Amino acid sequence: MATTSWLYELARAPVEHISKAGASGSKGSFLPIDTEWIVSNLPSVPDFSEEIDQLKNTTLTFLNETYVEIEERFHLNDRYSQVEHQVSELSCHVGLSHIPPTVLLQSFLCGVFCLVCLVVVGTKIYRRRRHQRLYGNNAFPPFARAGAWKTARLMNSSKLPWFFKECAESAKSSVFRIRVPFLKAPMFVAVGDLNAAKEILQDPTTLKSEALNASIASVAGGPNIFTSEGPQWKNSRKAVSPAFMKKYLDRMHQICKVETEEWINDKLKPCVEKGKDFDIGKELVLLTLSILCHAAFEYKIKPKEGEAVVQELNIVTRDCALGNSSSLRSNLGFFLPSVRRSEKARKRIQDFAKKMLQAYRKNNSKSDAALEETIIGCIARSTKYEDDSRRIADIVMFLLSGVDNTAYSLAWTLIELAKHPEEAANLKQALNGKDDFRAQEMLKDVLREGMRLCPPVPGIGIRTLGRDFYLEDKSMVIPKGSQVFFPSFILTRFDVEDAEVFRPSRWREHPDKSFLLFSTGRRNCIGQSLALAEITWVLSRLCAKYDFEVTEDGTAEFCGTLKCVGTRLIATPAYKPE
Repeated sequence: MATTSWLYELARAPVEHISKAGASGSKGSFLPIDTEWIVSNLPSVPDFSEEIDQLKNTTLTFLNETYVEIEERFHLNDRYSQVEHQVSELSCHVGLSHIPPTVLLQSFLCGVFCLVCLVVVGTKIYRRRRHQRLYGNNAFPPFARAGAWKTARLMNSSKLPWFFKECAESAKSSVFRIRVPFLKAPMFVAVGDLNAAKEILQDPTTLKSEALNASIASVAGGPNIFTSEGPQWKNSRKAVSPAFMKKYLDRMHQICKVETEEWINDKLKPCVEKGKDFDIGKELVLLTLSILCHAAFEYKIKPKEGEAVVQELNIVTRDCALGNSSSLRSNLGFFLPSVRRSEKARKRIQDFAKKMLQAYRKNNSKSDAALEETIIGCIARSTKYEDDSRRIADIVMFLLSGVDNTAYSLAWTLIELAKHPEEAANLKQALNGKDDFRAQEMLKDVLREGMRLCPPVPGIGIRTLGRDFYLEDKSMVIPKGSQVFFPSFILTRFDVEDAEVFRPSRWREHPDKSFLLFSTGRRNCIGQSLALAEITWVLSRLCAKYDFEVTEDGTAEFCGTLKCVGTRLIATPAYKPE
């Protein structure tokens, strides 16, 4: 209590002293402070010298006792004496008996240290000269600020897209190296530069890494059109390419319209009439699956069957994306329920693909007119496949790549339009107007902006370089044999003004710009025409007739595809302006 009273007096006294000094001065004059008075009234600082000496003595005693304990436990004195004795005997043999053993040991250790330093420095000089000889003044891409352990953990996690974005920001470059443990390649490089990505993907020596895509291939049941290279890939590509000719795409567009109208009448209109919201991601996945099965495989899927297939696809894609298909997990699958469930899901998807193939053959056994009009017709008729297991593998891969990617591209775009009603109003006005060209351009801009902001896939698959690639504008080189990945979150954001803002008008300034969401080169997405037809028609149909509002935000979750989980929208009719 005495201390508190003293502090109060100390705090109050200078104020009184200042007020007295200011009373005699003129108005606005500086009020001087009597520093001598303040110093004289400050309490004396306690002397902690004894406590500091006591702490020093305690620390020294502890260290000495610890050293003695280690010395006794490992018999350091005895071992050191043995080493000295051995050194003295060796020194007698080489004529160095006049030098004490301790000096010889110290000299030996200094020599080893100098030798290690020379080896390290010599290795660096050799590598620098070799790099200069092979690559000139072009440097390797910078390392991202992420260790090998963190990289290995996040590469097989739901945070993968944001991890690459964080790495690009830390490296301050759209092209950077990542520390990948046990990498059997010169380096692992993430390329987020559009020009460099186009050059690499369009180069004929660039190949897909079949070893790194083994887990995806196991889902399909073997080599397939998406994960294979060489003759297997060429045969599959040639077999299905006729299905995407322009004269056959019109039929796919018509089926897309029919399926969309059925979904609007059966699902959307009842929700509108009752004022109920709905899960946009879930509903569009079911719609996309229905369109794909009807247009590509000539199979009319039932609602309950569609829900079951979507459930199995979700299990399989999560298993592949989160690294759950390792050989260790496969070998221990008998003890792990999640692995057993994943294997069952793969088997059910393959059985579903086999069912569609058999149904097609049964329905078209007496007719040859439509055999080449659909994907399944080309697959069933082609003689380039060894057996039906290869045909089923390609059908499964079309299901895996054609459902979630298309559905969530559409879902994210609708969500952004619901969050930006002014952009939705502009698009609706153009779609209901008489200028078809303007409507098509605005629809294209909105779609590209939605897919840029929320790319459904984390990036273009890993490629192995067949030659050295020089990035002239960055003075970098990526050596031959390196493994390269193209993260979508960097391709669509780096060096983009207001990258996190949904602004479709940016595409009017750069109408020919592309973010490679469907890849490019010989391994581009073969089904992009069908996917764009689905998205374009569904988006135009919904935006022209309905207004959408977000009732529940949900979360963005990555498991093979960037999904909007739990996001709910409510739709209201939009009428044409008079």
